[in-house]
Amino acid sequence: MMKKKATTLLAVLLMGAIALTGCSAPHTVNGSAEAVSVNGTSVPLGELNFYLRYQQANMQNAYGGMFGETFMNTDITGSGSVYGVTMRDSSLETLEEYYLVEANAEELGISLTDEDESKIADTVQAFLAANDSKTLDAMTADEATVTHVLELITLQQRVHEYFGTTIDTEVDPEEANQKKISYVLNSTEDTTDDAGNTVVLSEAEKEQKKADMEALLAEAKESGDLSAAAENYSLSVVPATYGKDDETLNADVYAAAEQLSDGEYSDVIESDNGYYVVYMESTSDADATQTKIDSILSDRTNEAYSAWLDPLKEGAEITVNDKNVEKLTFDRIYTVKAADEATADETVTDEATADETVTDEATTDETAVEDGTADDATTEEEAAEDTAVEE
Repeated sequence: MMKKKATTLLAVLLMGAIALTGCSAPHTVNGSAEAVSVNGTSVPLGELNFYLRYQQANMQNAYGGMFGETFMNTDITGSGSVYGVTMRDSSLETLEEYYLVEANAEELGISLTDEDESKIADTVQAFLAANDSKTLDAMTADEATVTHVLELITLQQRVHEYFGTTIDTEVDPEEANQKKISYVLNSTEDTTDDAGNTVVLSEAEKEQKKADMEALLAEAKESGDLSAAAENYSLSVVPATYGKDDETLNADVYAAAEQLSDGEYSDVIESDNGYYVVYMESTSDADATQTKIDSILSDRTNEAYSAWLDPLKEGAEITVNDKNVEKLTFDRIYTVKAADEATADETVTDEATADETVTDEATTDETAVEDGTADDATTEEEAAEDTAVEE
């Protein structure tokens, strides 16, 4: 699994409380049951459940408003599987990876430092103190489980970081260089009216759009303000950066931009979807170029890490206990509580008597844990790197 930098789990857990809503039935997951065996080492179902639930909380906060609070039980991707099951399968694969890393990190001379262990211990205690017993039970979040999951994630990060020290850090300047442009598009594509009918521009209307862009260009050159000129025609400026052999820009825009020096405007560009004017902000944007360099080095690190991990995966004997894993369902909704909510006392109530709700159907106000796995939240999404894990 490729690793990208994201908000770290340690940082997330230190945020404290998470809301748990939905089913009020007692929690029945047997945390000591086996989820999967990795080369004869048993991965407890409790660890999978805990890891899954903090991911669930993170995803609920990020996408619940878009897809609905019960989207974990919905096939939102059209894959034929509800999203929660897809995430459960992914979480299981991640723990399999972590156990392989744990079993083989010593051969690289890598282990957790005293500082790592200290931060993990402090984080675990803070998390346990911030959440009530019903939430901790629902997440199988006892001290041993939370501690080991954090150890696994942090150790994986340390191994991933190690491979970052093994790569070639020289980057071809031409490959890395990023140019920065601003452009305006006056579209000639078909539109749809309020009645749902397709509206096709006449040739005269297209010619008028081209004339408007010629006038816009003249105004921008005179004033030196492309944005103001665009606003005069109810258009807007789009910023963009691009590099060698870029395939994201419109091909006609790319070709025209390549002919420009700093501070130059293109002529009006006619393309399949409309008319463009391009302004070259910089033929070598320092920030964008550094971001590209970082991306190249990250890709190399990921490749080195995978070159080490993939043979371990291929040679591993992994046996999933499907019956146990399928007991992890999605009748509860986990969300990270807002800072002001997290400071209040949390109570769990029956649906019929709840005075406090986090969602319309919610009947409880418990706390749980958010996904801050070691990647990139994010995503990249991206705090507390000193305690980080990358996933």
